[in-house]
Amino acid sequence: MALEIAFRVFVAGVLVVAPTLLFLGLWRGLMALRNDDLVNRTMNGEYGPIPESPIAAAMFGFGGGGRSRLTSSAHGGQVRCRQCDAVNPEYADYCGNCLDRLG
Repeated sequence: MALEIAFRVFVAGVLVVAPTLLFLGLWRGLMALRNDDLVNRTMNGEYGPIPESPIAAAMFGFGGGGRSRLTSSAHGGQVRCRQCDAVNPEYADYCGNCLDRLG
């Protein structure tokens, strides 16, 4: 009987403490990601290459290819997509709307 109660208290303790520890680990990880130095080192490639994807390219301008933009209009650091006519930042390789390659 005492062993069963001790086991139940142990399980209850684990079920209370484990999520708290997981949350604190997640919080600490998010605080580390907020660190500008970590972001800069990642963007500079110190942790290996960032995989090329159309979404990342549209959001952050990653990806190969030349920077010449043969679009219908380019003004103010923005380019228009030839496919859907959406305005995109000049550094993007893919359209943020339709993911068509810019230029």
